[in-house]
Amino acid sequence: MKSPPTVRTAVVAISVATAIMFSASMASAQKLFRSTAPVEITFTTNLKVLLKDRDSTKFVGHEAALSYKDADGKTTTIPTTLHTRGHFRRQAGNCDFPPLLVEFKKKDVNNTLLQGNKQLKITTNCKPKNSDYEQYILQEYAVYRLYERISPVHFRTRLARITYVDSAAAAPSVTSWAFLIEDDKEVAKEFSLTNEKTHGALFDDLEKKQLAITALFEYMVGNTDWSISGLHNISLLRDSTGTINTVAYDFDWSGAVNPKYAFPDARLGIKYVTDRLYRGPCLTAAQWQPVFDRFISAKPAVDSIYKNIPSLDPKLAKVSVAFYDDFYKIISDPRAAKRAVVDVCQPKGN
Repeated sequence: MKSPPTVRTAVVAISVATAIMFSASMASAQKLFRSTAPVEITFTTNLKVLLKDRDSTKFVGHEAALSYKDADGKTTTIPTTLHTRGHFRRQAGNCDFPPLLVEFKKKDVNNTLLQGNKQLKITTNCKPKNSDYEQYILQEYAVYRLYERISPVHFRTRLARITYVDSAAAAPSVTSWAFLIEDDKEVAKEFSLTNEKTHGALFDDLEKKQLAITALFEYMVGNTDWSISGLHNISLLRDSTGTINTVAYDFDWSGAVNPKYAFPDARLGIKYVTDRLYRGPCLTAAQWQPVFDRFISAKPAVDSIYKNIPSLDPKLAKVSVAFYDDFYKIISDPRAAKRAVVDVCQPKGN
């Protein structure tokens, strides 16, 4: 859960530049992320070899062709390289199908849907033959969409229906829901920031408002699987003044998704991932109020997001919305918020 501090970054003041970077609009986004409509993609590669690539010490490239149809029905095919990635979901004992990273050459994606992207992460279906795991993908995608709505800085995503075809005709094709996530370098570029890869950052090293939003969001979705000092499921992005902003990702172990394989770290003292535990910085009730107000203003988006995701089981959507309703009851009640958030903060870091 947590890595010991190794380097401490200098504390700097919040600047006007930080506010300016947060105003980056969708107009500057790559074409891929300008729409939330699902995109249909086909990858043709040696599927059997790809699925055997589970050695976490080596990252082997697999040649592939990516195809999609544009609005006019014309098929565009782009040469790509696929890499298996991840930790838990990359292990063959945990998942039948690993998460992937797809790389492109600039000249190959010019004037295509993927123009402006050098590489993308693909959150794949861990067990494509299992309907529960298909739903986990759609539920995690919903969490990313909600984070985009609440957090000024975030990873952009695009839902995709992907078919994997074996070029050697030795393995059956696989079709499943997935979603594409932009690379952290692209997030930095979008908001005029740079990536900070130093471990050991403490809460005092970070931009306070963005940190509070990120920590409260993790609490909202019931995610304890993150660490700032360990750079675990957190990206740190530095602006031109040195101010460092936190951006969360990877929500599949959250209570909002609640997959059957997820469990909290035993050291946290909670039994289920659906048991919320606040693991963020200390703020007074007065300091929290504008952050709470930001989340409350986003409440209508919860219903909208979950109602508009294709193939998401309505029963699961209803359970997720009810899970968020419990969160909103807490932050709307000063006494409950004090018990659940204000009084249980972590003074230095996590």
